Amino acid sequence: MDASQIDMSGYKNDTFGTEVLVALNGKFAGHVVISDTIKEDAAPSIARTKKLGIVTAMLTGDAEESARNVAAQTGIDEVHAKLLPQDKLSELQKIRQAHGSVMFVGDGINDAPVLAGADVGAAMGSGADAAIEAADVVFMTSEMSAIPQAIDIARATKRISWQNVYFALIIKFVVMIVGLFGFANMWVAVFADTGVSLLCLLNSVRILRRK
Repeated sequence: MDASQIDMSGYKNDTFGTEVLVALNGKFAGHVVISDTIKEDAAPSIARTKKLGIVTAMLTGDAEESARNVAAQTGIDEVHAKLLPQDKLSELQKIRQAHGSVMFVGDGINDAPVLAGADVGAAMGSGADAAIEAADVVFMTSEMSAIPQAIDIARATKRISWQNVYFALIIKFVVMIVGLFGFANMWVAVFADTGVSLLCLLNSVRILRRK
């Protein structure tokens, strides 16, 4: 507009996004703002993720102002904007040093390097093929609510796994002690082996009943 000597005195930018300025017959006519739409479940999903004790951060190539506006609307804790793919990986390493293990969720081609470099890389099912290939986990939907759901299921799975480990070791230890004193027969030994395995399997099935 400056090169064409267009009078921009009536121009005011109070929105976030990529702007397209329009002039007609040498006069400023207006502007069009192009921006991504925030998913309806983004803010509730971020809030639920934070309730799980997880620090949230955004790594994006968008402008700083636009990124901070999105973060303010969704409740994201940290914002790192204007990043190239290699910059995202560098920022990821800094976040790992500050907070520990990192799960990165992305869907674009530019996200492939950082998806591969994260402790857990998760891609949206509607994302680019490169992102899906680089990810450890692929969500079958593009809903943000899948993120806290996956974390909740993973934690429940870990908890039940440790329950099975402790239960199996305690039963085997008790049977071994009883056997040393001559009070354990073959059926007790069968229970300590096969029976405990079946009980652990039934305990694990509880994961499938989670909603």
